Amino acid sequence: MKDFRTRKNDSKREITTYGRSFRVKLKKEVIRLKRENANLIAANMELKRSRTDQKQAALKEINEDLEKAKREKGEIQEKLDIEKIRNADLQSEIEQCKSEEEHLKDEIKEEKARCSRATQDLKNDLEREDLENQEKNSLMVLSYQSKTEFLSYVLKPDGSESSRTIKMPSSSHEYHYLYWSISALVRGKVYVIGGYGEYKFRIAMINDCEIEELDAKLGNSYSLSSAAVTAADQQSALICFPYEKYKKCEEFDGSVVSTKPATKYSHEDSCLALYHDHAVAVGSYRSDGRKKVEKFDGDSWTELPDFPKKIYFHSCIGVYDGFLVLEYSKDVYLLRDSKWTVVGQLNEFHSFSSAARIGNTIYLVSGNSKPYAVEKLEWDGEQIASAEVINNHSSTFIRPIIFPVDEFYCT
Repeated sequence: MKDFRTRKNDSKREITTYGRSFRVKLKKEVIRLKRENANLIAANMELKRSRTDQKQAALKEINEDLEKAKREKGEIQEKLDIEKIRNADLQSEIEQCKSEEEHLKDEIKEEKARCSRATQDLKNDLEREDLENQEKNSLMVLSYQSKTEFLSYVLKPDGSESSRTIKMPSSSHEYHYLYWSISALVRGKVYVIGGYGEYKFRIAMINDCEIEELDAKLGNSYSLSSAAVTAADQQSALICFPYEKYKKCEEFDGSVVSTKPATKYSHEDSCLALYHDHAVAVGSYRSDGRKKVEKFDGDSWTELPDFPKKIYFHSCIGVYDGFLVLEYSKDVYLLRDSKWTVVGQLNEFHSFSSAARIGNTIYLVSGNSKPYAVEKLEWDGEQIASAEVINNHSSTFIRPIIFPVDEFYCT
């Protein structure tokens, strides 16, 4: 009985001990579980906070991107608005340009019609002049022989003279009215330019058989050392190299005198003639221009090849596709394709003479060198085919005024 009780008590004790141990273990496990649960709760909270921070950071970044996009959209819209305004302005300009273009087309059409009429009128004038020139086989020659003596005559193709009377304005001047003057043809009329003393600024017109002085005056003083040339269309004349201002030029259109650009070099005692419808000046008594050749294109002067030697007191004349210089040494030079070549010889020495062309016949009238010859030259397009003396004057004929006429002029 005792053993049973003892074993029972021992069992109770073991059970109690085991229970205690189990409860301790259980308590520890509960504590551990609670701690792990707390850690899990803390980790969960931390995860929630981390996710919240990431979400907030992402949301902030998204909001910043949205704000940036809004700003960019605003800027783009502003640019679009500006571009719309520009496009509207451009469209307006395009419409205006179209309107102006239509207006210009109308003006161009009118200008073409006007030019066509003017061209036809000029063509008619040239045809009429050609018909007239076919009859103009002689030269009117006007020149002084001394300070007071004057001679005027018609020079016929055979060299014979027929005296003519030219009425001139009355003057008390000691020198003849045409002393040291030069001349040019404008719009079918011959004009006397410059002269000596009180006449050096004057312009006079030879009307029929009478010289009439004009109200128009030159801006500079011109004399025998100056030069003049008729424009290709004969609507004006270029007048150059006034006394002591041997680079200056003026233009006269029959009523108005206007200033033109000056040459680069001096061209005192040189000559002017047309080459390819442009005025060309050759040589000079002044040292800076004695070989210099310059061409005027209407706006400015440009240099051409130098003349082969120093030259002054000479004459020149334009021919088809060329330019002839008739100089003191008797040589006749041709300018063509930017080259100077000798294409003929004169029979006599000439200085201060005047040259005129009727068709392919060139007349070189007297001057300041004995025997004061008048030579008749035939040009064949390449050279002087023939040259003959057809007249001799009894004394000096410096720069005579000569122009084509029919043999009955002023009869």
